Amino acid sequence: MYLKAAILNNSGNVGKSTICQTMLKPRLEDAEIIKVETINSDGTNDSKLSAKEFDEILKRIDDADCTLIDIGASNIEQFMVQMLEFQGSHELIDFFIVPVTPQDKQQRDSIATIDNLINIGIEEERIKVIFNMAEKDLDVEKQFAIFLANKTCKKIVGANPSIVYQNNIFTILTKSKLKYDDVYNDDRDFRTLIRAAGSKQERQELSNLRTVKMLMNGFNSDLDVAFQNLELA
Repeated sequence: MYLKAAILNNSGNVGKSTICQTMLKPRLEDAEIIKVETINSDGTNDSKLSAKEFDEILKRIDDADCTLIDIGASNIEQFMVQMLEFQGSHELIDFFIVPVTPQDKQQRDSIATIDNLINIGIEEERIKVIFNMAEKDLDVEKQFAIFLANKTCKKIVGANPSIVYQNNIFTILTKSKLKYDDVYNDDRDFRTLIRAAGSKQERQELSNLRTVKMLMNGFNSDLDVAFQNLELA
């Protein structure tokens, strides 16, 4: 698939990088992520570009057929300025994806983000919304009532919202000192391995891995639905 998407929000702590890594990249073949950030807030040592290096970002966009531009909150204002200065550059991006979380401030910041995108000439059809960190046992419309009270935002969300539910998979991964990608790509037959384990310790380690994998499978099933509802194709 040939696709260029920017993931952005005026607010921090809405899960932009996590959505890139766990929802979008695994479901978009050979996708590459460009991180636009000057504050190392994601706990990684990954290479990052500043929004002021916009000419380099434009070059990197063409390095792969599918490119995800993960724009940090500290760089979004400058990124918008650069898109205006490099006239027509926003046409190189197919979709602008805005993750929204239930907190009041983040909902208001998300409305402002969408207003800013529309004001610089981005059509509503190119703006996508992901309701992130939603609680499964609470009504989605109530959780995101502030955001949905805005008519434009509600129209963009549409009838089948993309929803990523709150999940403790990341807490468990940290506790178990496991990496998301390692567990995601681990397709071993744990049932057979546990039965063949030579010690109690080995069996417990395999059992723990199986438990984490089962939780991740459930999480990824929800992500499959959220990705489908995003309608990027």
